[in-house]
Amino acid sequence: MSRRPSPAAVLVWDFDGTLYRGIAACLHYARGIADTLEPGRRATYLQSVERYLAGQGGVDAADGWEAAVMLAGGGRGASRAFGDAFARTRAFMLTDACELEVPDGMHSFLERMSGRARRVLVSNTPAFGVVPMLERLGLLNAFDELSCDSAKPYRFSVRLRTLAELHEVEARSVISIGDHFVNDIEPAFETGCSTAYIDPFAVGPRGRADLEAPRFEDLLEPLESWVEAREASIVGTGAR
Repeated sequence: MSRRPSPAAVLVWDFDGTLYRGIAACLHYARGIADTLEPGRRATYLQSVERYLAGQGGVDAADGWEAAVMLAGGGRGASRAFGDAFARTRAFMLTDACELEVPDGMHSFLERMSGRARRVLVSNTPAFGVVPMLERLGLLNAFDELSCDSAKPYRFSVRLRTLAELHEVEARSVISIGDHFVNDIEPAFETGCSTAYIDPFAVGPRGRADLEAPRFEDLLEPLESWVEAREASIVGTGAR
């Protein structure tokens, strides 16, 4: 039996805020959280969330989900702290009432990567929120591996290292792509992996990731070039 060739690279994708975008889900979550607050706090809280989602800051959060929790008094990194509201929002996201957008070029890019790079989705969201959403977005068959409820950033660096070993590529040929700096980008530094940071709210540190942009569309060409460079290095060394 012939041995399956290893990929030139491993693309490790985040889910929320990376494969799709839109503020409807975060606003729905915030409204559910508001129902748990004292009535006198609700309007001010929702206004603060709306300002953050409009790119006006107001809280040192990494994304809209974290902002919704922190502005309600929750802790950093506890995006699912309000469990009932979170579950209702995930159900809402599966309906047409929740407006979501897949970035231009996402489908075709993932399709072009088939056979050239291993496409891995690693999400903190449970499977009940990931798989139906991928189907809704037309991306269910766009990945080679799915990992849900992954508890990033804890042990994410170990997972990245394991992916490099499993697919027989060097660490720099594994790239973590995401919009949450602490969850998606920082752990990749620990293993020497490459990074592509999407920062729509301009909340993360600049100049640290290998590739960075406010929108996925702005990373399309750089990511394509990055994969081509990995392929060229294989050809140049005669590997595989």
